[in-house]
Amino acid sequence: MRKNWRYLAILLLAGLAACGGQAPKQAKPQDAATPLGVASEQLYRLSQPLALAGVPAPVMIIPFSEGVTALDTANWNCDAVTASGDLTDADGDGIPVNATYDGRCTWSYSGDGGSLSGFWQFDDLNIQDPNDHDEDAGVKANGAVSWGVSGAGTNVTVNWNLERHQLFRHGGSYDFAYKGSWTVTTDSGNFTFSYDLSGTWTPSSGDDPWGDGTMTASGDFGGSGPGCAGWSASVRLSGVVFDGGKVIGGTATVTVTDCSGSTETATITWSADRVCVSVDNHAACAPND
Repeated sequence: MRKNWRYLAILLLAGLAACGGQAPKQAKPQDAATPLGVASEQLYRLSQPLALAGVPAPVMIIPFSEGVTALDTANWNCDAVTASGDLTDADGDGIPVNATYDGRCTWSYSGDGGSLSGFWQFDDLNIQDPNDHDEDAGVKANGAVSWGVSGAGTNVTVNWNLERHQLFRHGGSYDFAYKGSWTVTTDSGNFTFSYDLSGTWTPSSGDDPWGDGTMTASGDFGGSGPGCAGWSASVRLSGVVFDGGKVIGGTATVTVTDCSGSTETATITWSADRVCVSVDNHAACAPND
Protein backbone atom coordinates (compact mmCIF):
# COMPACT_ATOMS: atom_id res chain seq x y z
CA MET A 1 0.00 0.00 0.00
CA ARG A 2 2.88 2.37 0.82
CA LYS A 3 4.23 1.83 -2.66
CA ASN A 4 0.88 2.85 -4.16
CA TRP A 5 0.81 6.02 -2.10
CA ARG A 6 4.33 6.89 -3.19
CA TYR A 7 3.24 6.48 -6.81
CA LEU A 8 0.14 8.64 -6.25
CA ALA A 9 2.27 11.37 -4.67
CA ILE A 10 4.55 11.45 -7.68
CA LEU A 11 1.55 11.62 -10.05
CA LEU A 12 0.10 14.52 -8.09
CA LEU A 13 3.39 16.35 -8.20
CA ALA A 14 4.05 15.78 -11.89
CA GLY A 15 0.56 16.71 -12.98
CA LEU A 16 0.03 19.92 -11.01
CA ALA A 17 1.92 23.13 -10.61
CA ALA A 18 -0.01 26.05 -9.22
CA CYS A 19 -3.07 27.44 -7.53
CA GLY A 20 -4.16 31.05 -7.60
CA GLY A 21 -7.22 33.17 -7.13
CA GLN A 22 -8.59 36.68 -6.96
CA ALA A 23 -8.49 38.12 -3.42
CA PRO A 24 -10.34 38.31 -1.19
CA LYS A 25 -12.65 35.71 -2.67
CA GLN A 26 -11.53 32.13 -2.08
CA ALA A 27 -10.92 30.30 -5.35
CA LYS A 28 -11.57 26.71 -6.24
CA PRO A 29 -8.28 24.96 -7.04
CA GLN A 30 -9.55 23.95 -10.49
CA ASP A 31 -10.42 27.54 -11.38
CA ALA A 32 -7.32 29.01 -9.77
CA ALA A 33 -4.94 26.72 -11.68
CA THR A 34 -6.42 27.61 -15.08
CA PRO A 35 -4.23 30.61 -16.10
CA LEU A 36 -0.93 28.82 -15.59
CA GLY A 37 -2.32 25.57 -16.98
CA VAL A 38 -3.51 27.25 -20.18
CA ALA A 39 -0.26 29.21 -20.49
CA SER A 40 1.73 26.01 -20.19
CA GLU A 41 -0.46 24.32 -22.80
CA GLN A 42 0.20 27.19 -25.21
CA LEU A 43 3.94 26.99 -24.60
CA TYR A 44 3.86 23.23 -24.99
CA ARG A 45 2.32 23.22 -28.45
CA LEU A 46 5.81 22.99 -29.87
CA SER A 47 6.72 19.98 -27.72
CA GLN A 48 5.93 17.41 -30.43
CA PRO A 49 8.22 18.85 -33.12
CA LEU A 50 10.91 19.52 -30.51
CA ALA A 51 10.72 15.90 -29.33
CA LEU A 52 10.86 14.58 -32.91
CA ALA A 53 14.07 16.57 -33.40
CA GLY A 54 15.53 15.17 -30.18
CA VAL A 55 15.22 18.37 -28.14
CA PRO A 56 13.93 18.11 -24.54
CA ALA A 57 10.78 20.19 -24.17
CA PRO A 58 11.65 22.84 -21.56
CA VAL A 59 8.20 23.25 -20.01
CA MET A 60 5.86 20.96 -18.14
CA ILE A 61 2.25 20.17 -19.01
CA ILE A 62 0.10 21.37 -16.13
CA PRO A 63 -3.45 20.07 -16.36
CA PHE A 64 -5.54 20.10 -13.22
CA SER A 65 -5.60 16.27 -12.96
CA GLU A 66 -9.30 15.51 -13.09
CA GLY A 67 -10.47 12.20 -11.70
CA VAL A 68 -7.68 11.77 -9.14
CA THR A 69 -9.62 10.83 -6.03
CA ALA A 70 -7.12 12.30 -3.60
CA LEU A 71 -7.45 15.72 -5.21
CA ASP A 72 -11.17 15.53 -5.84
CA THR A 73 -11.79 14.98 -2.13
CA ALA A 74 -8.89 17.00 -0.67
CA ASN A 75 -9.41 19.86 1.74
CA TRP A 76 -8.19 23.06 0.10
CA ASN A 77 -7.17 26.46 1.44
CA CYS A 78 -6.46 29.08 -1.21
CA ASP A 79 -7.41 32.12 0.87
CA ALA A 80 -3.85 33.49 0.78
CA VAL A 81 -3.59 33.59 -3.01
CA THR A 82 -4.14 36.94 -4.75
CA ALA A 83 -4.46 38.05 -8.37
CA SER A 84 -3.74 41.61 -9.47
CA GLY A 85 -3.58 43.49 -12.75
CA ASP A 86 -5.85 43.21 -15.76
CA LEU A 87 -7.70 39.88 -15.62
CA THR A 88 -9.66 40.57 -18.83
CA ASP A 89 -9.89 37.66 -21.28
CA ALA A 90 -11.80 38.97 -24.30
CA ASP A 91 -10.80 36.17 -26.69
CA GLY A 92 -11.69 33.41 -24.20
CA ASP A 93 -8.38 31.57 -24.48
CA GLY A 94 -7.94 31.37 -20.70
CA ILE A 95 -4.99 33.78 -20.70
CA PRO A 96 -5.51 37.17 -18.99
CA VAL A 97 -4.32 40.44 -20.51
CA ASN A 98 -1.80 41.02 -17.72
CA ALA A 99 -2.25 39.24 -14.38
CA THR A 100 0.16 38.69 -11.50
CA TYR A 101 -0.38 35.91 -8.95
CA ASP A 102 1.10 35.67 -5.46
CA GLY A 103 0.55 33.49 -2.41
CA ARG A 104 0.27 29.89 -1.28
CA CYS A 105 -2.48 27.32 -1.72
CA THR A 106 -2.42 24.23 0.53
CA TRP A 107 -4.31 20.94 0.44
CA SER A 108 -4.59 17.80 2.54
CA TYR A 109 -6.15 14.39 2.07
CA SER A 110 -6.84 11.39 4.30
CA GLY A 111 -8.12 8.05 3.06
CA ASP A 112 -8.00 4.33 3.65
CA GLY A 113 -4.35 4.11 2.63
CA GLY A 114 -3.08 7.04 4.71
CA SER A 115 -2.74 10.77 4.26
CA LEU A 116 -1.08 13.24 1.90
CA SER A 117 -0.59 16.97 1.99
CA GLY A 118 0.84 19.49 -0.38
CA PHE A 119 1.11 23.09 -1.48
CA TRP A 120 1.42 25.32 -4.55
CA GLN A 121 2.94 28.76 -4.30
CA PHE A 122 3.10 31.70 -6.70
CA ASP A 123 5.86 34.28 -6.34
CA ASP A 124 5.25 37.27 -8.59
CA LEU A 125 4.02 35.00 -11.40
CA ASN A 126 3.00 37.19 -14.32
CA ILE A 127 0.97 35.88 -17.27
CA GLN A 128 0.15 38.03 -20.31
CA ASP A 129 -1.78 37.68 -23.56
CA PRO A 130 0.06 39.51 -26.37
CA ASN A 131 -3.23 40.00 -28.24
CA ASP A 132 -6.46 39.52 -26.36
CA HIS A 133 -8.44 39.46 -29.61
CA ASP A 134 -6.61 36.44 -31.05
CA GLU A 135 -6.74 33.11 -29.23
CA ASP A 136 -3.68 31.89 -31.17
CA ALA A 137 -1.56 34.98 -30.54
CA GLY A 138 0.64 33.23 -27.97
CA VAL A 139 1.47 33.81 -24.32
CA LYS A 140 4.09 35.30 -22.02
CA ALA A 141 4.87 34.04 -18.50
CA ASN A 142 7.58 34.77 -15.97
CA GLY A 143 8.03 34.50 -12.22
CA ALA A 144 8.36 31.54 -9.87
CA VAL A 145 6.21 28.58 -8.89
CA SER A 146 6.90 25.99 -6.21
CA TRP A 147 4.95 22.95 -5.14
CA GLY A 148 5.35 19.86 -3.04
CA VAL A 149 3.83 16.62 -1.82
CA SER A 150 4.41 14.97 1.55
CA GLY A 151 3.10 11.75 3.07
CA ALA A 152 3.31 7.97 2.98
CA GLY A 153 7.09 8.07 3.11
CA THR A 154 7.39 10.49 0.20
CA ASN A 155 8.64 14.07 0.37
CA VAL A 156 9.16 15.97 -2.87
CA THR A 157 9.47 19.71 -3.46
CA VAL A 158 9.90 21.46 -6.81
CA ASN A 159 10.92 25.07 -7.41
CA TRP A 160 10.38 26.34 -10.94
CA ASN A 161 11.92 29.63 -12.02
CA LEU A 162 10.36 30.93 -15.23
CA GLU A 163 12.89 33.55 -16.21
CA ARG A 164 11.51 34.02 -19.72
CA HIS A 165 8.70 32.00 -21.32
CA GLN A 166 7.11 33.49 -24.39
CA LEU A 167 5.50 32.51 -27.64
CA PHE A 168 4.46 35.34 -29.97
CA ARG A 169 2.91 35.34 -33.42
CA HIS A 170 4.56 37.67 -35.96
CA GLY A 171 2.84 37.56 -39.33
CA GLY A 172 2.89 33.95 -40.49
CA SER A 173 5.46 32.74 -37.93
CA TYR A 174 5.91 32.33 -34.18
CA ASP A 175 8.96 33.42 -32.20
CA PHE A 176 9.57 31.51 -28.99
CA ALA A 177 12.00 31.88 -26.08
CA TYR A 178 12.05 29.62 -23.02
CA LYS A 179 14.58 30.21 -20.24
CA GLY A 180 14.34 28.89 -16.72
CA SER A 181 15.34 26.23 -14.24
CA TRP A 182 14.03 23.48 -12.00
CA THR A 183 15.27 22.45 -8.57
CA VAL A 184 13.80 19.21 -7.26
CA THR A 185 14.36 18.16 -3.66
CA THR A 186 13.64 14.54 -2.71
CA ASP A 187 14.66 12.10 0.00
CA SER A 188 17.34 10.90 -2.44
CA GLY A 189 18.94 14.33 -2.84
CA ASN A 190 18.69 17.43 -5.01
CA PHE A 191 18.30 17.51 -8.78
CA THR A 192 18.64 20.55 -11.06
CA PHE A 193 17.71 21.23 -14.67
CA SER A 194 18.24 24.46 -16.60
CA TYR A 195 17.24 25.43 -20.14
CA ASP A 196 17.61 28.32 -22.55
CA LEU A 197 15.89 27.69 -25.88
CA SER A 198 14.78 30.15 -28.56
CA GLY A 199 13.83 30.06 -32.20
CA THR A 200 11.18 30.48 -34.86
CA TRP A 201 8.29 28.23 -35.89
CA THR A 202 6.68 28.76 -39.32
CA PRO A 203 3.48 26.76 -39.91
CA SER A 204 2.99 25.19 -43.31
CA SER A 205 -0.65 26.31 -43.24
CA GLY A 206 -2.12 29.39 -41.67
CA ASP A 207 -5.27 27.40 -40.98
CA ASP A 208 -3.39 24.96 -38.74
CA PRO A 209 -0.61 26.80 -36.84
CA TRP A 210 0.23 23.75 -34.71
CA GLY A 211 0.37 21.11 -37.45
CA ASP A 212 3.19 20.83 -39.98
CA GLY A 213 5.87 23.49 -40.26
CA THR A 214 9.53 24.48 -40.20
CA MET A 215 11.67 25.25 -37.14
CA THR A 216 14.99 26.95 -36.59
CA ALA A 217 16.23 27.01 -33.00
CA SER A 218 19.18 26.98 -30.63
CA GLY A 219 19.20 25.76 -27.06
CA ASP A 220 21.46 25.06 -24.11
CA PHE A 221 20.57 22.66 -21.30
CA GLY A 222 22.26 21.49 -18.12
CA GLY A 223 21.69 19.71 -14.88
CA SER A 224 23.06 17.92 -11.85
CA GLY A 225 22.00 15.35 -9.31
CA PRO A 226 23.22 12.81 -6.79
CA GLY A 227 26.28 11.15 -8.29
CA CYS A 228 26.50 13.71 -11.12
CA ALA A 229 28.28 17.00 -10.55
CA GLY A 230 26.90 18.31 -13.81
CA TRP A 231 26.06 17.62 -17.44
CA SER A 232 25.33 19.94 -20.35
CA ALA A 233 23.95 19.83 -23.88
CA SER A 234 23.62 22.28 -26.74
CA VAL A 235 21.30 21.83 -29.70
CA ARG A 236 21.13 23.76 -32.97
CA LEU A 237 18.29 23.18 -35.44
CA SER A 238 18.50 24.59 -38.97
CA GLY A 239 15.50 24.53 -41.29
CA VAL A 240 14.01 21.41 -39.71
CA VAL A 241 10.84 20.51 -41.63
CA PHE A 242 7.99 18.62 -39.96
CA ASP A 243 5.36 16.91 -42.09
CA GLY A 244 2.84 14.20 -41.25
CA GLY A 245 4.27 13.53 -37.80
CA LYS A 246 7.91 13.14 -38.85
CA VAL A 247 10.96 15.21 -39.81
CA ILE A 248 11.59 15.28 -43.57
CA GLY A 249 14.29 17.96 -43.92
CA GLY A 250 16.91 20.06 -42.19
CA THR A 251 19.84 19.49 -39.87
CA ALA A 252 20.55 19.36 -36.15
CA THR A 253 23.84 19.58 -34.31
CA VAL A 254 23.95 18.21 -30.77
CA THR A 255 26.89 18.48 -28.36
CA VAL A 256 26.67 16.64 -25.04
CA THR A 257 29.03 16.68 -22.07
CA ASP A 258 28.17 13.86 -19.65
CA CYS A 259 28.65 13.59 -15.90
CA SER A 260 32.20 12.32 -16.34
CA GLY A 261 33.20 15.33 -18.44
CA SER A 262 33.35 13.50 -21.78
CA THR A 263 32.09 15.53 -24.75
CA GLU A 264 30.69 14.29 -28.04
CA THR A 265 29.11 16.06 -31.01
CA ALA A 266 26.68 14.57 -33.52
CA THR A 267 25.12 16.02 -36.67
CA ILE A 268 21.74 14.73 -37.83
CA THR A 269 20.52 15.30 -41.39
CA TRP A 270 16.98 14.53 -42.47
CA SER A 271 15.48 14.03 -45.92
CA ALA A 272 12.15 12.64 -47.01
CA ASP A 273 13.51 9.10 -47.36
CA ARG A 274 16.39 8.80 -44.89
CA VAL A 275 18.04 10.05 -41.69
CA CYS A 276 21.84 10.30 -41.41
CA VAL A 277 23.88 10.71 -38.23
CA SER A 278 27.52 11.77 -38.29
CA VAL A 279 29.85 11.46 -35.26
CA ASP A 280 33.61 12.03 -35.48
CA ASN A 281 33.57 11.85 -39.30
CA HIS A 282 31.73 8.51 -39.18
CA ALA A 283 28.26 8.56 -40.74
CA ALA A 284 25.40 6.11 -40.73
CA CYS A 285 22.04 6.38 -42.47
CA ALA A 286 18.68 4.70 -42.02
CA PRO A 287 15.30 4.87 -43.76
CA ASN A 288 13.13 7.73 -42.60
CA ASP A 289 10.12 5.58 -41.74
